[in-house]
Amino acid sequence: MKFINSIYNFLKGLNKNTIVFILGALFVLLFLKQCNDKTNLKAELSQVKIEAERAHNNYVASQDTIRYYKAENGGLIAERRAFVFKIDEFENNYKDLKNEYASALNLGKNLSKQNVLLKSQIEILSTVKPDGTFVQITDTSAFINFTKVDDFGMGNSRSFTGRAKILYFDKRFLLDSTQTQFDIKQNIKLYASIDESKGYKEVKMASSYPGLNILDIENINLINNKLNEAPKKRDRWVMGVGVGYGVSLVDGSTLSLSPWIGASLLWTPKWLQFGK
Repeated sequence: MKFINSIYNFLKGLNKNTIVFILGALFVLLFLKQCNDKTNLKAELSQVKIEAERAHNNYVASQDTIRYYKAENGGLIAERRAFVFKIDEFENNYKDLKNEYASALNLGKNLSKQNVLLKSQIEILSTVKPDGTFVQITDTSAFINFTKVDDFGMGNSRSFTGRAKILYFDKRFLLDSTQTQFDIKQNIKLYASIDESKGYKEVKMASSYPGLNILDIENINLINNKLNEAPKKRDRWVMGVGVGYGVSLVDGSTLSLSPWIGASLLWTPKWLQFGK
């Protein structure tokens, strides 16, 4: 009861200026808290929206198939929607796929330094019509030499060489496989890009090499969780020296506008902290 009476007597003894000062300070604090709550709510809603859009994108990407069309130069273009995963999400939920990339690219166990993963599977169907020469060795043997060099343009070319040894034995022509060999050298130029439009990413691959078909393409964009996490605010103590100009309570009863200078030890709650 004594404590309550002390508070009552203290409040009863306050004059009008003191009450106005206290109410003004409380109003400012409540206003700041409301502004901070709205800012935090907007940030949370924005993050929820981003995560929802990312999850929807990955679902659509998992259902997407490769789309093919011709480039102006006559080459083949293939495109497919790309995935976007957080690194820990990819490592925990897609371990087989993660191990496949890590093994093929010698990435090690930690993918924290990787931003993009990309793979493609292609097949090439080539029909070669070579020039040939016949070189007789003996009455029962001969070599047939083959050669064909094609330049398809834009850095694409093919070289085909070979020879086959033919034997004539017991009124039959036989192939001597020990002295038959064919060599094919192909220079294939592939182009790739990751395009972002309409809020999602697509991977494109293209080539003008004849007979080339893109069977599969996959693009995985990785997000570093720690770099994208919003910093968490904590209550903190601050010590410093400052100068300013504002309203102060003089002699416990008079409000005054005046400059001030001094040292202070301040405690700042989370809801009064703004910015990053």
